[in-house]
Amino acid sequence: MNIYQKKQRWKYILLLSAVVIGAGSLFYTNQLVKTIASDERKKIELWAEATRILANPVAGGNDILFPLEVLENNTQIPVILTDDAGNVMAQRNLDSTRIRNKEYLAKMLQKMKSENDSIVIELGDNNYQYLYYRNSNLLRKLAIFPYVQLGVIILFISVSYIAFSISRKAEQNKVWTGLSKETAHQLGTPVSSLSGWVELLKQSEAPTETILELEKDSERLVKIADRFSKIGSKPALKEQDVIQVIENSLTYIQARKAKSIYIKTIFPESPVIIPVNETLLDWVIENLCKNAMDAMDGSGTVTIRCSKGEGLVNIDIEDTGKGIPKSQFKNIFKPGFTTKKRGWGLGLSLAKRIVEGYHNGKIFVLLSDSGIKTIIRIVLKG
Repeated sequence: MNIYQKKQRWKYILLLSAVVIGAGSLFYTNQLVKTIASDERKKIELWAEATRILANPVAGGNDILFPLEVLENNTQIPVILTDDAGNVMAQRNLDSTRIRNKEYLAKMLQKMKSENDSIVIELGDNNYQYLYYRNSNLLRKLAIFPYVQLGVIILFISVSYIAFSISRKAEQNKVWTGLSKETAHQLGTPVSSLSGWVELLKQSEAPTETILELEKDSERLVKIADRFSKIGSKPALKEQDVIQVIENSLTYIQARKAKSIYIKTIFPESPVIIPVNETLLDWVIENLCKNAMDAMDGSGTVTIRCSKGEGLVNIDIEDTGKGIPKSQFKNIFKPGFTTKKRGWGLGLSLAKRIVEGYHNGKIFVLLSDSGIKTIIRIVLKG
């Protein structure tokens, strides 16, 4: 399992933990709401019985103090008592400033009917009254509490994740810059020494072919050191022919590719001049072409296309390799993601940084058919 996959696993574990906590809280609170709702129902049934006793004191006995006390003790649950025809006979715990408003009473009665079943009070001689009630304010607040709590948990996790991502990205930028500068610094001395030895060999009787190869390698090391030195600082962009930059990069790749790999180019006839940093764009092309060749396992065709539209230049690198799953289209550009046994997962991440961070462009997987082809597109402003 590579570094990126480990990070993803921990993200999923944290997310799952938050969901479990939220779901557990929601379940517990819902159970609590049901218990309180059941208790409130029993209180209203008792209130209904007290109302029946007061309406028919002969059937209920002479002691009316208890039912009166029951009625007085209900200070939380809104109730409305109606007759057979639906006329409001009594109410309790409603807005005292609006109880004379018939529209308000009708509206509250409708809400009570929608929330809870009515309680029928039988008074005898086919005379019935109906008691309607709403859940208490406490119960209503408790019912929405788990959703508010879940929202707070999600908000906390989101803010924490964003803060963590920003902090991690800033740390990554420092590491990128420091590592690049140090690499360029460490390469400086041996590259200078190697260049000196090449000059000495030119004055000796060493074979010309050997000197030329050493000179190429020396120039290559100078180029690599220059690439690393530009990471971390804003590079200068110059108006250059993108086609020429690509062809210069391909010259190096052509000499080192397998014989069973073919490189095909499709370029416009006229130059494509846009502001770029040749050293860094060359690095991107080289990385993408190497990845394309690795994806083909030693044989296939890499096609590089360049086209110019309205204010944009598209560079497509197409290979006939194994393809990329659609779920990984964005992940392949993240640091640490790799499918290679010995890969660091930094090549495409670096390419994205150069294209988007330094050239204000875009790089993405245009399409990928498993076992047929993959096209990665670079979009630059022209």
